[in-house]
This record gives sequence, C-alpha cells and structure tokens, in this order.
Amino acid sequence: MERYRIVKEIRYSGCIPIVVYFVQVRKDKRISSEWVNVKGFDTYKRAKELLDVLNGD
Repeated sequence: MERYRIVKEIRYSGCIPIVVYFVQVRKDKRISSEWVNVKGFDTYKRAKELLDVLNGD
C-alpha cells in the first residue's frame, strides 16, 4: 500500500469554487489508517513535484 497520494478537492475562496490538489500521507493506527493533508497546491504539477520528493524519486 502506498504511503503518499494526491487527491483533487473542491474548496471555496469566499464564494468562488477552486480546485486544490492535496498531497496526503497515510497515518497508520492499530486497526485502521487515515489520510492526513501535508500540503495543498493550485496545480497538479506542483503537487506531483512534492510527491516525487517525498517518494525519493
């Protein structure tokens, strides 16, 4: 199972919807796990750059 991922979410700046790409890390618990946001970006390219750094590519 992967440790980092990118998810696309719709957030609001006032009343204007914007697309945000979040890099998330998986936090393991005893029985389950949860995904926690590390950083949000306005472009997929910038999120992918951080993902590559975190994965060591």
